Amino acid sequence: MIANASIAYAAYYLHNSVMNDRSKAVSPAKKVRETSVGWMLKVLCTSLDEKMNKEMKRLDLNIAQFAVLMSLSETEGLTQVEIGKKINMPGYATTRTIDALEKVQFVERKKDDRSRRSYRIYLTEQGRKIVPQLFVVVKKVNTQLLSTLTLTEKKQLNKILNKIVHAKFE
Repeated sequence: MIANASIAYAAYYLHNSVMNDRSKAVSPAKKVRETSVGWMLKVLCTSLDEKMNKEMKRLDLNIAQFAVLMSLSETEGLTQVEIGKKINMPGYATTRTIDALEKVQFVERKKDDRSRRSYRIYLTEQGRKIVPQLFVVVKKVNTQLLSTLTLTEKKQLNKILNKIVHAKFE
């Protein structure tokens, strides 16, 4: 089976390179990559991360700190483990991020009444003041990202992405 696929690939590529100018031939790998949903999402995510990091830098934050602050703006009093799971961040990174936010007094740790080994994380007054600015950044970046789409396309994309995100991917 693998040999047949290799032969088919070689024949296809040879055909394209003979029939077309070599510089104009599109390899099957390139065609697959450029039409791959995974590749397109990766390109979008990388671009989105770059734009978000640029905007966060203006607030003296990074994208990880943004994620933790947004998570706490939804629900305060979570443990570090709960925050990490909620935003899909490994434990060591969650701890480092919370340490950095605590250092600049955006969050505070309070002992967990239910467990002597854990702490619950809360926004400080200073943390609460920066959250509205985070919403402005999200709106700005999303507006830029979706600027080429019509309102109908934006709604369709949102519906499709929600369906994918909430489906089990195994």
